[in-house]
Formats: sequence, structure tokens, C-alpha cells
Amino acid sequence: MNLSKGFHLANKYYPLLLVPIIFDLLQLGNILRNAQGFTLKLTIPSALPSITQVMNTANQGTDTFNINLPYGYLGHGFLAVLIVILYLLAGAFFKGGFLGCILAGINEQEVSVSTYIQAGKQYFGRFLAQSLLMLTLLLAAALFLIAIGPLALILMIGFFILAFYLIFWDYVIVAENAGLIEAAQISLALVQSGLGKVFLFLIPIVLITALLGIIANGLIAALPILAILAIALYAYFGTAVVFAIMTFYLDISGREAGSDFTA
Repeated sequence: MNLSKGFHLANKYYPLLLVPIIFDLLQLGNILRNAQGFTLKLTIPSALPSITQVMNTANQGTDTFNINLPYGYLGHGFLAVLIVILYLLAGAFFKGGFLGCILAGINEQEVSVSTYIQAGKQYFGRFLAQSLLMLTLLLAAALFLIAIGPLALILMIGFFILAFYLIFWDYVIVAENAGLIEAAQISLALVQSGLGKVFLFLIPIVLITALLGIIANGLIAALPILAILAIALYAYFGTAVVFAIMTFYLDISGREAGSDFTA
């Protein structure tokens, strides 16, 4: 029911699709280079959906969110650092605005450019801190994985489990106007108390995302111009999933819809 409502809301607030579409078009060159005829990834769209999550690329986060960095610019000196900084700043603002509009739409409040800007400014600091934290952890984990060798698989399983328990992290920050630590604690406790419900909710999303990823990679590999279609399809599905996850969180947390996200 939550997923079907997510599609209904994605249709109703379709201008929101422009946000993930624009972010992916900025990485179009990398997307074209990394597309393969068959790529299977078991993941879910992040709070700011990106088709790069289902591409044959290095991970830029966890299965629940990404950091919005352009792969192709990494490792090119000053320009790379500048672009990474710009993407971190833009990603934090646009994620906050996107989730703020998602919550406003669920609560049947105004969803407009001013709503987006207001939410983007309100949550900018927290999502920027989150991205910096995750980027630091990813770099540290990469070095640690190299050091421990065969034990790396155990650490990767640990990261996967942690990502599962933090599934609501982004959503709690916005829905509850919570800080990073508080939001993480709420997500951990909520998943722990409703483990079965959360797992059953995510299974169809993971399967559909995997199927869509195969289709998207196939389209891009077959004809580069179809990358735009693939990006648009993933943006639509990803936005519907974000609506669904926010709705699901509100349902299982017992939070009443209708409150103003700026409160």
C-alpha cells in the first residue's frame, strides 16, 4: 500500500522528478562510460535518487543514501577537489529540499520552489555534516579493507547491516527535525522494534530496483541516447520509493501526518 501511494504522490508532484534527473544529467559522461549490458545490484533508491546506485561503479555511500559525487572527476587535482566540494554542498541542499517537499506532499501542504528552498536551507547543515561523516568513514573503511585482507567480507556485511538499520536516518532528520545522532538512534530503535515489517516492506522495492537497474543498464549500453530515458525512469521510480519510505516511516512511528515540517 505504501509503494502504491508513493507512485500516486510521485504522479501528483511530478516536478520533483527534475531534481534527481538534473543531478544524474550532470554525471551523464560517467553514466555512459559505466553502463554494461547486464548489471545486477540489490539496493534501494537513496533519499535523493540517483541511477548511479545501480550502475557498475564504486559505491558512494550505503544502500540507503549516496553522497552525490561525480565519479569521473575524482583524482584530477585541484579541479577534482573543487567539484567534490561543490557537489557536497549542492547535494546537502538539494537532499534537504527534496525530502522537505516529500513530507509536505504527504501532509497535503504546499509543494513549491519556496518550500524547496526553505527546507533546503533548514536541513543543509545536517545533511552536509552527514555527507562529510560518511565520506570520512568510506575513506577510512577503504584503507582498513586493504589492511585486513580476507576479513574484509565480514566488515562489508557489517556495513550492510548498519545501512539496513539506518534506513530511516535521512527521513527522521526531516520528519522529526532531528539532529544526526538523534535521527540515527531513532532509526536504529524503530527498525529493531519492527524488524519484520521493515524487511517485508523493503523486499519488493529491492527486487524492483534490481530489475529496473538491469533494464536501465541495458538501455544505456544499447544506445547512448537512451540514457536520458533510463535516468527519467529511475528518477520516477526513485521518487515514488522516497514517498513510500517516508509514508511507511510515518505509519510505523505513529507520527501524525499534517504537521508542518518547518516547525
